[in-house]
Amino acid sequence: MSRLTFFLRDIVARLPGGRRLSAELAQIQRQRDLLRQRLDRSERQRDVLRRRLEMRRLRSSAAQPDEAVLEHVLPLRHSAIVASIHDGRDAREAAFAARSAPYREAIAETASPPVDSECVVISGLSWWIPTRADESAGMEQRLVGKRRLPLREILETRELAVGRVMIDIGANVGTTSITRVVLGDFNYVYAAEPDPGNYACLVRNVVTNGVQGLVLPDRVAIGDANGEVTLRKLHSGTHHLVTRADDVAGSERVTVPCLTLDSWVERIGIDLPEVGFIKSDTQGWDVRVLAGASRVLAHRHIAWQIEFSPAMLQRAGSSMDEAYEAMRRHFTHFIDLRGESGARTRSTSELREALAYVEAGRRYTNVLLYTSA
Repeated sequence: MSRLTFFLRDIVARLPGGRRLSAELAQIQRQRDLLRQRLDRSERQRDVLRRRLEMRRLRSSAAQPDEAVLEHVLPLRHSAIVASIHDGRDAREAAFAARSAPYREAIAETASPPVDSECVVISGLSWWIPTRADESAGMEQRLVGKRRLPLREILETRELAVGRVMIDIGANVGTTSITRVVLGDFNYVYAAEPDPGNYACLVRNVVTNGVQGLVLPDRVAIGDANGEVTLRKLHSGTHHLVTRADDVAGSERVTVPCLTLDSWVERIGIDLPEVGFIKSDTQGWDVRVLAGASRVLAHRHIAWQIEFSPAMLQRAGSSMDEAYEAMRRHFTHFIDLRGESGARTRSTSELREALAYVEAGRRYTNVLLYTSA
């Protein structure tokens, strides 16, 4: 307490009623000192909490899977897998080629580059992709523009996407199938891709990267009936399946073979107990894929990754209600890979509530689906 404060208190004490006022001033001074002590203590506690939160954030960040790690090891894993002798690899490819006429034809044409295509090298692997009129979006932009493989997507699904065999429906040029095999997530992958340009590049990528017998690609659409469907291709490079040959300006159409997943699995000779994961990216045809997969879905150990897009579902002639009902009927739990609220793993009874933001915003997400024992 300063000398001035003592002097003022002495003066106040000499005034009428000064003793009472002096006592009140002293009480106020003590309260102020106490509040200052509490404030200082609160500041110290806040600094401690801030440091603890920062440490927790850093530990959490360090514990998160990092796609850069996969990018670091991918070239070395690729070199090792090419150099190794795989048990049954040649026999598996021969058996597959005997069942897939498109694969036999595509293999015979790999001596020359696919028509209207270009090659980029990413993480030590070569990727042939179709050249498009517009390369501002989609696979072309990711590979040519950003030089990026789907490593984050692979990490996001790795809780369920590991095992002996994977089925890749809508494999495009093989960036998921080939990368997963090279990284060791699966021993081998059966891949279905209907687009002729994508398929030619897919087969070429399999051969160029030395993974024959490990990635087994067939040119076929997967749907709810056996026969043929129309693939509509826009000049932007995007494509999707339609049930009729609609006349659409700025697009071309090609007829492609279509099988149910059950029929395709039987034709190719896939051993379903060995399958651990199915990725379905079919531009809205996923409800149709599920409708033709009753035998596959009876194998409850298989987890699925399905793209969920209201706009694409509508374009494919399916409703949101059909999508929710199919996923609830066949699976008990799901993980929304783009979800930012609520528990990460939820019951499929909560699908409509959890995916309302996708429906409202006309956006899309990828959903991991599995069945709990």
